[in-house]
Amino acid sequence: MCGIIGVENTSQAAALVGAGLITLQHRGEESAGVTFSGVENMRTLRCMGLASNIFNDDMLTKKCARASIGHVRYTTSSKSSLINAQPFQMSCIHGRIAVAHNGNITNFLQLKETLEKRGDIFTHTSDTEILLHLMAMSKSGTLSKIVGEALKQLDGAFSIVVLRGKTLVGARDKNGFRPLVLGKIKKSYIIASESVAIEALGGNYIRDIMPGEVIEIEQGEIKSSFEYTKEVNQRTCIFEQVYFSRADSLAFGKTVKEARVQMGMLLADQMKEICKSADMVIPVPDSGFYAAQGFSRRSKIIFEMGFIRNHYVGRSFIKPLQALRDLTAKLKLSPIKEVVKGKEIILIDDSMVRGTTSKRIIAALKKAGARKIHFALSCPPIIAPCYYGIDTPLKDHLIAANNSIEQMRKYLGVDSLTFLSLQNLIDSCQGNGGKNCFCCACFNGKYPTNISKLSFKTT
Repeated sequence: MCGIIGVENTSQAAALVGAGLITLQHRGEESAGVTFSGVENMRTLRCMGLASNIFNDDMLTKKCARASIGHVRYTTSSKSSLINAQPFQMSCIHGRIAVAHNGNITNFLQLKETLEKRGDIFTHTSDTEILLHLMAMSKSGTLSKIVGEALKQLDGAFSIVVLRGKTLVGARDKNGFRPLVLGKIKKSYIIASESVAIEALGGNYIRDIMPGEVIEIEQGEIKSSFEYTKEVNQRTCIFEQVYFSRADSLAFGKTVKEARVQMGMLLADQMKEICKSADMVIPVPDSGFYAAQGFSRRSKIIFEMGFIRNHYVGRSFIKPLQALRDLTAKLKLSPIKEVVKGKEIILIDDSMVRGTTSKRIIAALKKAGARKIHFALSCPPIIAPCYYGIDTPLKDHLIAANNSIEQMRKYLGVDSLTFLSLQNLIDSCQGNGGKNCFCCACFNGKYPTNISKLSFKTT
C-alpha cells in the first residue's frame, strides 16, 4: 500500500505535502517523508512513525521550495526501518531526483540481480530503489520520458510521484492496481493517492491518472501526458474500496462510502432468513461501519454501536508483525455489555485474513453476554496472497484458503458465517454502467500479471 502526494508551483509546497500526508495516514503508519526542491538544493526529511512527526522540522514551513513530494509507508515484507523510509533521493547524470512509490514491483529480484552483476550497488532493501537505478540509466532528456523508459522494464504495481527541480511527474502502472489522482489548488497541481488529500488542502479533484499514464507538470502547467505502454488493461485493486481507501475518497465515480453501504445492502439480501430473528446489526469499528449501515437499511434491523473503540491505537491489519496485530486488536475494541447482553447479533466486518482478530472480537462479545452471533463479511473469502502491495500472508496462513465455511464457523464460534459474493462485491464497487476492471486475485486466485517464484512483496 503506502500513500503518496506531490505538489508544485507554490512556495508552500513542502507544508502542503506534509499536511496531505496526514490525510493519507490511514495508508501507512510506519514511516513518513517529504522531499522538496526548486529554490535551494533538494532536501529530504524522513522519520519513523506518523507524518505529524515531520512537522517538528522547521524546514518544512520555510518558503524555500516550489515543488515537493511525500510518502507514508506501510511495509509488506522489506525491513521496516528509517533506511527504507521514502522518498528516495539520488544524484545522477540527470540531476537530483527523488521518487515515492506505492505498490510492489514483482520482477524486482530479477532486475536487481542483473544490475548487481553490472556493478550497481543497492543501499536499501525496498523494491522502490530499482526505479532510481533504471532512471539513472535512461538516455532520455525530459523527466517524464526518463520515468516512462524506466517503467517499461517493470512488472507489478506502481503508482509513483517523481521530483526534479520544479518538475513533478506522476505515473501509474499499466493495470492501475493502486489509485492515483490529479487535482488543483489555485495555480498549483496536486497528485495524490486519494482525492481526500486534494480536498483537505482546499483543492479540487480533476480526474484519475489513467493506467499506463505518465504526466509531467511544471510551474502550474501540464507539459506532457502520454502512455508509456500500449499494453493497458485496467485491474484496480478491489480491496481498496473494501478496506484501505478512506470512506470519503472517490473511486469509479462515487465515494468509497457509497460502495461500502451497497456491500452491506447486498449482504443483507444474502441473509434474509437470518435477518428474521436478529435483534440488531453491529459493526466492527471502524472498517465495518458503512457496510453495517447498508445492512441495517436494507434489512430494517436496528443499527447499534456495540463496541467502544480506542482511537489512539492504529489499524491492526497494517501492523508488520502478527504479535503487534494481536495486541493492537485487543487494545482497540471493548464491547458494551448493556447493548449486547442477551441479544441475537449480526456482526459486520469488512474482511477476514488470518481469523485470529475476528475470533478474539467474537469471544469478547460472548463474554459480554451476546446470546447469538451471526458473523458477516462485506467481501468474499480471501484465498490467495497479494503480490501488488497488500500484506496478505502466504496461502498457508489464510484461513479461508485452508478451511471450509463450516470449519471457519466452528473455529470462530459463531452461529452462522456469511461472506459477500464476488459478483455482489463487484456490483457494489463499479460505477454506474461500468464494467469489471478490478483485480480480484485475493478472492479468486486469478492474477492479472505473471507471478513467478521470484515475485515477492516489499514496499
